[in-house]
Amino acid sequence: MIDVQIELTRFRIKKGKEKKAQEWMDFLNQHHKDTVATMAGEKMYIETVFKEDNQDGYTYLYWYSIQGIGGNAVEESESYIDKKHLKYWDECIDEKYHPVDMILEQSLLAPRLEQIIKKVEN
Repeated sequence: MIDVQIELTRFRIKKGKEKKAQEWMDFLNQHHKDTVATMAGEKMYIETVFKEDNQDGYTYLYWYSIQGIGGNAVEESESYIDKKHLKYWDECIDEKYHPVDMILEQSLLAPRLEQIIKKVEN
């Protein structure tokens, strides 16, 4: 098995910032090539964001990732993508809400994917 960090975390969007949060996701999608280019330094192999409009009246973003150990922190990046990403983060993520880290119970990675990650790690 390879040494990776697999996470799924729920973050809450501040009230009134739902459209700005959608603009954020649209920005990342519209700059897909440049966004993906930032992943290597972070040792980020997979990053996926899901959105939930919850019955409690809040919008939540769920971040799922598979990341290698020892990558660069996004906060240290000089990429315009990461700088804009952090600006959106500060504006949209509700810091009063404690993010919820889901508990990983089981994970399967296809052998081919494990081989690719091992090559990247070495």
